[in-house]
Amino acid sequence: MENNPAVSVIIPLYNVQDYIGECLDSLLAQTFQSFEVIVVDDCSTDNSVAVVEEYAPKFGGGLRLTRTEENSGGGGYVPRNIGLNLSCGEYVFFVDADDFIVERALEILYATAMQTQADVVYTSAYYTRDAGGELMQMLDLESALAKEKGTGDEPTLTINDPNKNLQRLLFRGAFRNPWTKFLRRDFLIKNGIAFPKIISGGDFIWVINVYCRAKRLLTLPIPLYFYRRYNAESVSNKKRTPPEQVSHWVAAFVFWLEAFDELLKTTAILKQNPLYCCQALSLHFNYCLGCCSEERTRLDTQEIYEALYRKFEASSAVPFFFSVIDAQQKEFSRAQRRIAELEDKLKAKE
Repeated sequence: MENNPAVSVIIPLYNVQDYIGECLDSLLAQTFQSFEVIVVDDCSTDNSVAVVEEYAPKFGGGLRLTRTEENSGGGGYVPRNIGLNLSCGEYVFFVDADDFIVERALEILYATAMQTQADVVYTSAYYTRDAGGELMQMLDLESALAKEKGTGDEPTLTINDPNKNLQRLLFRGAFRNPWTKFLRRDFLIKNGIAFPKIISGGDFIWVINVYCRAKRLLTLPIPLYFYRRYNAESVSNKKRTPPEQVSHWVAAFVFWLEAFDELLKTTAILKQNPLYCCQALSLHFNYCLGCCSEERTRLDTQEIYEALYRKFEASSAVPFFFSVIDAQQKEFSRAQRRIAELEDKLKAKE
């Protein structure tokens, strides 16, 4: 690893002692060696830091470990922003501490970025495991459709066309996370692109910002990243009562809305295209509702309304929340009735 690395790999760390070793092993195995690793611990309470300290000598001075002054509450925005400020690579790559990458990931990402002079390389595929533990490849909607037509293997470069970028992100299923993006560091710094200070949904706003401002965006339909679906320490998986879970995720949307409004003030293409804004709001609100869908099935509509009203009685957005949730609750009820009818039919046949 060199004094002036080509790539800075930034890893936010919080209570992943069982997984961070596998993440760091995947970096040690890289065929491309001109990179640094910046691990930013968000006040872990387990042995995560000790594991990183044990691995540090293996990187020959190429791994830096730093800590936040206090826990950020989740979301990774503070550690990622700290890591970006400390980085010195030409490109940066955000890797979650419980995930890992294939051996040639940095080699492929850096080579394609340099060849095309891309501000952003977006990998429209990744690996994960299903509920049974079987490895599977995930493709975004546009890449999946292209693959069906037999045209899905070629990289595509978008030049000075934020409309095309946003349409893919908002309407064609592009992944809304940072770890499928390999980015020129100067592009982020010059455009002031940082993660907003919200616990949930900041990644999506950050990606929207990136897609609005990227002059050269390369889409690479090659899976290079292994995403771990479940982490008990994540914000999504914290234990709450059903009313608390519903209130939490609606509150998360309110904070997201405020952060999105700040982005809107400085981004002409969003101000000029209300459809983009409406689609972004719809996508994220439905995501938030999806994060509490199981809890909402345990509550009747009146209980949901009461939980929301107690938390947001002064908000003008309450009628909007009620209307969307009411529509989904009715759909839940219809689905449950259909399932019951099918079960009755099956029993009758027996």
